[in-house]
Amino acid sequence: MSALEEFAKDEKSQSNRVAWREKTPDNEKLWEEAVDGIAKGYSVSTVARWLIKEKSCPLSIHTLRHQLKESLDERS
Repeated sequence: MSALEEFAKDEKSQSNRVAWREKTPDNEKLWEEAVDGIAKGYSVSTVARWLIKEKSCPLSIHTLRHQLKESLDERS
């Protein structure tokens, strides 16, 4: 076995995290509004900054940009 395989075999922790966008119904609505905004032509960075500054999203701008792009791609 490789070093990673040995480690993973004994690793018991699992991620129980819930995505910010799924934590509350309000967050889900904000996320939909954000993805709609990108679809309408707003830049991903602008939308991410809006979520951080105006809606108190605790995620980093890098994480938000990545997740917003994924959500937009999933719609297509």
